Amino acid sequence: MSKALSFMRLDFITVKPYLTIKNLLIFMAVGLIMMISSGTSVTAIGIIMTFGVLYVSYPFAVGEKNGIDALYATLSLTRGSVVLGRYLFAFFVELCAALLALLLSTGMLIIMQKEVNLQELLVTTMVVFIIFSIMQAFQLPLYFKLGYAKAKLVAYLPFLGFPLAVFLLTGMLKRSGVLQPLAAAPEWALANPLIALCLGIALWASMVFLSYRMSLAFYKKRDV
Repeated sequence: MSKALSFMRLDFITVKPYLTIKNLLIFMAVGLIMMISSGTSVTAIGIIMTFGVLYVSYPFAVGEKNGIDALYATLSLTRGSVVLGRYLFAFFVELCAALLALLLSTGMLIIMQKEVNLQELLVTTMVVFIIFSIMQAFQLPLYFKLGYAKAKLVAYLPFLGFPLAVFLLTGMLKRSGVLQPLAAAPEWALANPLIALCLGIALWASMVFLSYRMSLAFYKKRDV
């Protein structure tokens, strides 16, 4: 575990130059525009989570470009430590993105003088976090199997399409009146938070564990 944590810190050092105030302001601006256009905080949360997910791919890109993967063995890092460390890094980035999305969405609602329902915002953020985490569970094995250059197009499609799909579907459902019946799902989750939380965590944990095992198997067979 200690080696996996060390590798996680190595990934953080890799992306640190990209964690700038300029990028944060861009995330906020895009999230605000999408939130104003759609009238819902879900799109803003989705946009920020998308940017967070992009950071997870940076270590793959940098490692492949500079041939760093072949050097991990010289650092006494097993392939198991590399895979576990990268999954821990992905979880940490996703968690930070979710917290940032929650804070920014709350601030945007206050600025726009709209009602702030913290419980609803928290549930929405958790749902989007689980969705993106599961989507990333499909992405990471592709990187470990094929490498960043070969896998990036297919791996990015779900993340780039999700915010746009939410934006378009929200508008369509509002106009058609279908959105109101679908509101029963989050209402049920709010009425049964413990059951909803347990179901969500169980689904998330199962998908992430399966993804981890696949990534480990692929990476052990891959020549680097």
